[in-house]
Amino acid sequence: MLSMSRVIRLMGAIALSSAAAFAQLPNPQLRFHTNQGDIDVTLTYDITPKTVINFLNYLNKGAYTNTIFHRSVSGFVVQAGGYQLQNGKIVDTPNDPPVVNEYNQSNLRGTIAMAKLGGDPNSATSQWFFNLADNSANLDKQNGGFTVFGKITNQSGLDVMDKIAKVKTGQRGYHGDVPKDDVVISKATALA
Repeated sequence: MLSMSRVIRLMGAIALSSAAAFAQLPNPQLRFHTNQGDIDVTLTYDITPKTVINFLNYLNKGAYTNTIFHRSVSGFVVQAGGYQLQNGKIVDTPNDPPVVNEYNQSNLRGTIAMAKLGGDPNSATSQWFFNLADNSANLDKQNGGFTVFGKITNQSGLDVMDKIAKVKTGQRGYHGDVPKDDVVISKATALA
């Protein structure tokens, strides 16, 4: 099993080499460990290399350890990556510079995509979401398209995604559609 830091070092080395080397890197596989169950994901480095490197950099820094799903819209998305639980408090995840939009895959059920600011296609930082449904008619056409950079690879992961979406939501601070009971990703690990 490759460690996240080894995957990132390998990706960095490949990014410095020729474009032909890009195709030789396997797409990373991850397991999100949540308090609702595990979700296995394969990232599409071969299609969205900058986005995957951005995501893995956050992962390697611990930004997705004890992160919460802070938005859940039934039949649409469950979103995470913007906030973490630290010492019982919710804190903002520090952001790196935004990544260039690499939209070229449809926002279909079970895909993972980057969240971004309205009106700025190149504003994605740490936040991402799982598509609960086929959102291609909406998300593929707005704001330069939302970059899909992977997908859930097993039925049990889709079932966990759906379970997360069923947690009751409400208002928390100035945020709406927040799960009333925290849905937490305790960690993400690389799969062999």
